[in-house]
Amino acid sequence: MEQLKDDYINIDTRLEYMEAIAIKYVPDVDIDTSTGERYVCGTTALPIFIRRCNQNKLYGNFTYEDYIAHEDIQNTLKGLGVDIDKFWFLLLFIFDYTCGTCLDGMKATGIGIEQLTKFAKAIADNHKEINQFGVSFKKPITVSVKVEGKHQIVIDNENAIGYLAATIANNLKEMEEHPWMQSQQVSISIQAEEKESVQIWLFYKMFNDFFNLEPYNKQFNIRQKKGSAISLSKTLLISRLIHFTKLSTNKNFSEDEFTLKGYIKQYKDKRIDTANSIYF
Repeated sequence: MEQLKDDYINIDTRLEYMEAIAIKYVPDVDIDTSTGERYVCGTTALPIFIRRCNQNKLYGNFTYEDYIAHEDIQNTLKGLGVDIDKFWFLLLFIFDYTCGTCLDGMKATGIGIEQLTKFAKAIADNHKEINQFGVSFKKPITVSVKVEGKHQIVIDNENAIGYLAATIANNLKEMEEHPWMQSQQVSISIQAEEKESVQIWLFYKMFNDFFNLEPYNKQFNIRQKKGSAISLSKTLLISRLIHFTKLSTNKNFSEDEFTLKGYIKQYKDKRIDTANSIYF
């Protein structure tokens, strides 16, 4: 397999699939100066991936030769009409990305707007009534702020808490439009990890997201021919890739999709608590 072209204008055609999913997970965002609106203009992952690939720095202990020789994986890809080489680089990127997130991640905060929304909702859900004396709640409520090395500040005045929640709720739409409120804050110096099972789920999710992108959601939507022994199940394909890449040595992943479906169910609403240390 020849090296990737170090050209970000005339991008190597073998990176088509990789670039498509990278735009979703590592978007390069700019602002239209005429409207002030944010828009996606490619991905910052391309130069990083090309450099890591050409310098043999990608995570993973599997080879192109083994990939080509894996009969079940190749039969499914060919049956779906997937480009073998483009899919290889997609596999390399997704595996590398999941390692950068789950094995060698960075500590990240929650997303600002989501935290404020949950904060205001928790207070609103406990609201009882407003009368001539102010706000009252169903259950005792306090709000605390803790600064490292300082005394904790506790707000227990119900009127103050109610006013704080109302101020946030009334300004959520405006705050939501601010780019700072849509992203996590990352502590670069603090390493964080996710469990192996979370990495398996993320690996599945990225491939599943790829197959749901246009035009691939229609292009690779092929039904299995009656009587054919070749599976066209994308879930089983991903499950076999999990075993092939040694994300798991459990042979069940290579034989059926039921083991993977257990992970999918378990982490259905999972939010990754780490930021990627490679692609950011």
